[in-house]
Amino acid sequence: MFDLRSKISARLKACRAHKGWTFAETATRLGEAMGAKVIPSRYGNWELGENLPPLSMLIGMGKIFDKPPAYLGGLSDDDGDAPETSGYVVPPLSTVPSAAGVVDIGDSALAFQKDFLEANDLDRQNILVLSAPDDSMSPRIRKNDRVLIDLSETVVSHDDMFAIMISGRPRLRWIRQDLDGNYVIQAEQREYYPDETVTAAKLKALHILGRVRMITQLR
Repeated sequence: MFDLRSKISARLKACRAHKGWTFAETATRLGEAMGAKVIPSRYGNWELGENLPPLSMLIGMGKIFDKPPAYLGGLSDDDGDAPETSGYVVPPLSTVPSAAGVVDIGDSALAFQKDFLEANDLDRQNILVLSAPDDSMSPRIRKNDRVLIDLSETVVSHDDMFAIMISGRPRLRWIRQDLDGNYVIQAEQREYYPDETVTAAKLKALHILGRVRMITQLR
């Protein structure tokens, strides 16, 4: 355990030094990534090897330091810059605040070429891969199909498919505007997952993770 703490400590220190941040600046950026305040002394205890950071915080630090969480946690020596992997990105996992507390979401099954992401206006730090949780969107998306979510697109400007948080879990749904100015949240399997109509005000309050940009399926 001591060796693991030392490894984590050294890696966090190197990453923070590379960014040129103080403990306070690092804690502020980590809090922004996590959606919850992180005090400088808490981060400092991880870097100094006093405590081990929890998984959710390793995910958040992976975002701000642009490093794989497994590397920061001492579980892998791949820092994402090796020649065979430097041209690719595995979308980072994400932590989402919910009524039940912070929820870890995401899937690391897919890697994307950096040039591909840039060509399609996708920010590698603002994307998320989700595994479809059910068959509500079949046959278009079946359970366990992977979808790529653009986390920067949280405003419904036209009819499209989005990932939204419902009861602390991510769901995939169409969001369409009707003639009355309200919005209809729809599944493909509407017989089993009824439509829900919401006002513009209620839609604004809905936790929309982002827009579905890619769907992958195994046959």
